[in-house]
Amino acid sequence: MKLVYDFLYIIGMLFSSIFIYILFKSKERNLSKSILIVFFVLLIFVLLESYGVIHNIRTLLYSSFIVAHGAKLLIGPLLLTYIQALFFDDQKVLKKNTILFIPYIVFLLCISLPYAIARLFDGYFVDYIYFIENYNQYIRLSQGIILLVFMSFGFIQFLKFKKILKCNYSTIEHNNFIWVRYLLLSVIIIISIDLLMAISQLLFDALPIRSQNISMALIAIALIYGAYFGINQTKVLVPYFLLEKETHTQNATNKTIDKLKETEFIDLKISLLAYIQNEKPYLDEELTLNKLAKAIKTTDKKLSFLLNQYMKTTFYSFINSYRVDEFKEYIASSSYKEYTIEAIAYECGFKSKASFYRLFKQETGLSP
Repeated sequence: MKLVYDFLYIIGMLFSSIFIYILFKSKERNLSKSILIVFFVLLIFVLLESYGVIHNIRTLLYSSFIVAHGAKLLIGPLLLTYIQALFFDDQKVLKKNTILFIPYIVFLLCISLPYAIARLFDGYFVDYIYFIENYNQYIRLSQGIILLVFMSFGFIQFLKFKKILKCNYSTIEHNNFIWVRYLLLSVIIIISIDLLMAISQLLFDALPIRSQNISMALIAIALIYGAYFGINQTKVLVPYFLLEKETHTQNATNKTIDKLKETEFIDLKISLLAYIQNEKPYLDEELTLNKLAKAIKTTDKKLSFLLNQYMKTTFYSFINSYRVDEFKEYIASSSYKEYTIEAIAYECGFKSKASFYRLFKQETGLSP
């Protein structure tokens, strides 16, 4: 079994290092990328600590223990901040969330560091050895619960922000929501299993082996799959769907159509439909609300309000309905009889086969 753990830990650390390298080499540096770098560095320390336990490498064990022991207190705030940084201004998010990292710093300075010193240098902080070794499962359980709360809140926020994007972007798959969802769900699943093992050990002493090794193996497996999954995305790891400004749609929904001139929106709707029919901007797979608003000489706020409140749709649904109609015209034309379904879909502005098939079925009730 030790060989299996060795293999998984080494591969897990290798892929974490690859992720860090990719993030460092990327041209743009922002808060979300920096957070992911810290996250993968933290995972390396966590895996190193377990590797040190298995092989009884004292120096490696306690040097990595300093960082890894309170890792759950750091991962939760890190990933919550990561989700928010994808959508909002980096400085505002960092300023707002700085306080969330204080518990980890306090835990590191007051518990992890003294314990590591006590184990490495006999005679220092002796009481910490007794405290950690006798209450370790309680510490593990409390940290796991805190992490699970953070991750649940982060996942809820992610789902809410994802809905907001449909009011601003016509194509969402290329922004790699799948990767972010995978990252969050992986942490939630692993920490839930870890909590169950900690509870079983506290109540029934059900696992004679060091159950943390199982959790570390799960982390390594998640990293291996995440490497394959992430590298096969169009943009690795970081979805570039930062909104240009904090979403306008939240403010728009607090207003009512009665507060604005009816004729203004009738004229705007006429302009929008005429531009859509004549210029076919939906063929641009990178079309955004802001681009379309500039093209019809209005603001993104007004266009968003027109679509959401006046026309009772979202930008995402509105544009993709035209793409589906365009596909129907193309498929009926003899000029495109030599093309595959996917090739015609790309011609119509769809950026991925999966999104096209899903949206076509939503619009028509049939598969392409």
